[in-house]
Amino acid sequence: MNPLPPAAARDFDRAGGEAVLRPVVDRFVRRMAGDFVIGFFFAGLDLDRIIAHEYEHAAIALGAGVPYTGRPIASTHRALKINAGHFRRRLALLRNEIEAAGIPDDVRDRWLAHQRALEATITDGSDCAPERA
Repeated sequence: MNPLPPAAARDFDRAGGEAVLRPVVDRFVRRMAGDFVIGFFFAGLDLDRIIAHEYEHAAIALGAGVPYTGRPIASTHRALKINAGHFRRRLALLRNEIEAAGIPDDVRDRWLAHQRALEATITDGSDCAPERA
């Protein structure tokens, strides 16, 4: 495995480490679960388990050396028929939580870029926007 670039290696600490990231991820997942646009995806699911895996994923993206113990992202999400609009809503909720926590802008931008790079893996390729006439 390639070593993380210098900026990513520091992002976890610059974001506040586990003490900041765990509450950010907790609020983020709970906001998604209660959201009027994407909350239905979380109905009946174990939010604590999702929070744990979402934290691992975020920590890894920000340069922490933690293992990811969840199922493969593609196979877990593809069956849900998540479209680009759902995905954009998720990013907006994450951005709000990152900014509310006061995480530095450059760290926020790299975290969100990492998430955006997963869009094709997570979504079904469709969008919620109607075709233009």
